[in-house]
Amino acid sequence: MMGRVITWARTLLRSESATTSVEFVMVYPIFLLALLWSIETCIWMMRATSLERGLDIAIREVRLGSLNSMPTYDELKDIVCDYSGMLGDSCTTDLKLEMQIADPRAYVGLPDDADCVDHSEPIKPAINFTVGQANNLMLVRACARIEPVFPTLDVGNAMKRESDGGVALIAVSTFVQEP
Repeated sequence: MMGRVITWARTLLRSESATTSVEFVMVYPIFLLALLWSIETCIWMMRATSLERGLDIAIREVRLGSLNSMPTYDELKDIVCDYSGMLGDSCTTDLKLEMQIADPRAYVGLPDDADCVDHSEPIKPAINFTVGQANNLMLVRACARIEPVFPTLDVGNAMKRESDGGVALIAVSTFVQEP
């Protein structure tokens, strides 16, 4: 009886049937994970580039004076959202702008902590949005909150996460207020 079990075990161990399936089961998840990570990263990068482009074009319109006057906070936010195509329909609710005057001789930049929209907290008014006077150097920072495409992959560990799970995209621009 024991001889049959040993013979059966040797036959089973020498058999090469289904070895491809075992290799597939072990290697496929790694390739799938790499594919999903690259898709998440590409979409995140397209959204970040879209925000940068939207902010740059909006600031260019302000700088060149193609608008009748300096836009208000909501008007500038609408202009940025109009030029940022990849941010989606909720751009105006997920975007927050900061603007402050910078002294070129004693430069103090924007604070390191960007103020982004957090849907888990009550709505806070726009902070630090100062419309400058003629010949002032202005710093503008836009912070958009986006949802990850694959939130369970946890690709965004290196990205700034909000308490509600969204990822913060940050873009910065400067311009001089023309007289």
